[in-house]
Amino acid sequence: MGKNLLSIDDLKVSIDEKEILKGIDLQIGRGEIHIIMGPNGSGKSTVAYTLMGHPEYQITDGEIEFEGEIVNDLRADER
Repeated sequence: MGKNLLSIDDLKVSIDEKEILKGIDLQIGRGEIHIIMGPNGSGKSTVAYTLMGHPEYQITDGEIEFEGEIVNDLRADER
């Protein structure tokens, strides 16, 4: 991944064994501003809850790197 502030690579997320995100990729460089837009049910809140480490949202594949550190397995208060 590298010099990005946030990198999401092929992120797959499930709740109660139901896959709700299916391969999200996103890179945000330092100093960049991005917005996530889409219709209801498209996964905007799911991405946010997953990034925050909500315990109901299970990462089943892929990687989240924030400031050079893989945060997939960190608790919400450690992120």
